[in-house]
Amino acid sequence: MRNLKLISTMLALSPVLAHADVTIYGSIRGGVNVYKNAQTDQTTTGVDDYSSRIGFKGDEDLGNGMKAIWQVENGLALDGTGKSTGTSSGTFANRSSFVGLQGDFGKLRLGYLDDVTTETEASDVWYDSRRVNLAFPVYDNFVDLFGGFGDASLKNSVRYDTPNLAGFNGILQYGADETATAGRPKRTQLGARLGYTHAGFFGAYAYQAIQHQGADSDKTASINRIEAGYDANNLYLAATYNWLKSYGDGNTTLDANGVPEGDAARLGLNPFAEIKSQSWAVTAAYQLGAFKPKLTYSQYRDPLVDGVRQDWGIKQVAVGLDYALSKRAVLGVQYAQMQFDQGYKQVTHSVGDKSSMLGTYLKYNF
Repeated sequence: MRNLKLISTMLALSPVLAHADVTIYGSIRGGVNVYKNAQTDQTTTGVDDYSSRIGFKGDEDLGNGMKAIWQVENGLALDGTGKSTGTSSGTFANRSSFVGLQGDFGKLRLGYLDDVTTETEASDVWYDSRRVNLAFPVYDNFVDLFGGFGDASLKNSVRYDTPNLAGFNGILQYGADETATAGRPKRTQLGARLGYTHAGFFGAYAYQAIQHQGADSDKTASINRIEAGYDANNLYLAATYNWLKSYGDGNTTLDANGVPEGDAARLGLNPFAEIKSQSWAVTAAYQLGAFKPKLTYSQYRDPLVDGVRQDWGIKQVAVGLDYALSKRAVLGVQYAQMQFDQGYKQVTHSVGDKSSMLGTYLKYNF
């Protein structure tokens, strides 16, 4: 049935595709991982997908320097599990998909679009396994225990990208919330980014906010992120600093054993608490012929919960080596380890204090 729906969708699109330049592209990524989970303190080995995807994109010249643009992209699970972290698994166009206009004014698109924090991930040079989520670097929203957001794509989104102006470029984005119900206001998302590149050097500042986040309807959560680096002469350097303010979901529900389900309530903290966190990452890589060694160190600092410092810190190191088999094929190996503070172990019910992953992968772009 799912295949029939996909075929029907493509047939419906065929009149459009027949009158436009269409590019089929994608990236097929698979690997073998040995993963140690801190929560269970157990080690497992698996064949995993590394966020494989296939897409269709095109444009049509409208004259006067204007063209129509579109893209439909879909994530797929190479290992056959059907799991697609961060997307609506099993649905068509579950990755960045849009229709829009492009010209001297820049680019205006609407659809399911990468947010401004996703566009500000210079320290992330890694291939993440869907099964093994070590969230490297640790500014990823995986570590925000009370409702993190960002580093994703916005549904129901409108995004404007400026043209390059003397090395500067900007992004403005709006994401509508179409799921509001009685008693819960709309959680609209807003984003802005300013970037600059010159002679291999780059830098950017991104701001993203979500209105009415958490249980208190008058609160607005926000992410601020700064990055800078250098990408030239086979050398890649990047540094990122991220600070976030969010709020607890107010979950005071008790499970069958009388234990609070919400993280904050379970820890005896205010379930409506304000959480302020900071994280940073530095990355270095160097292209040496067909080889590319790379290294990232990142840290999630102990956050403040209603002004009180918590023992929830995380330290992570990731090392890897890519080998270009061709212009399209890359063979790689990587190792990552996350070290958790005792407070984080309590929140996540972890048995051990370290998670680690050793993996090898093959990526082929087309």
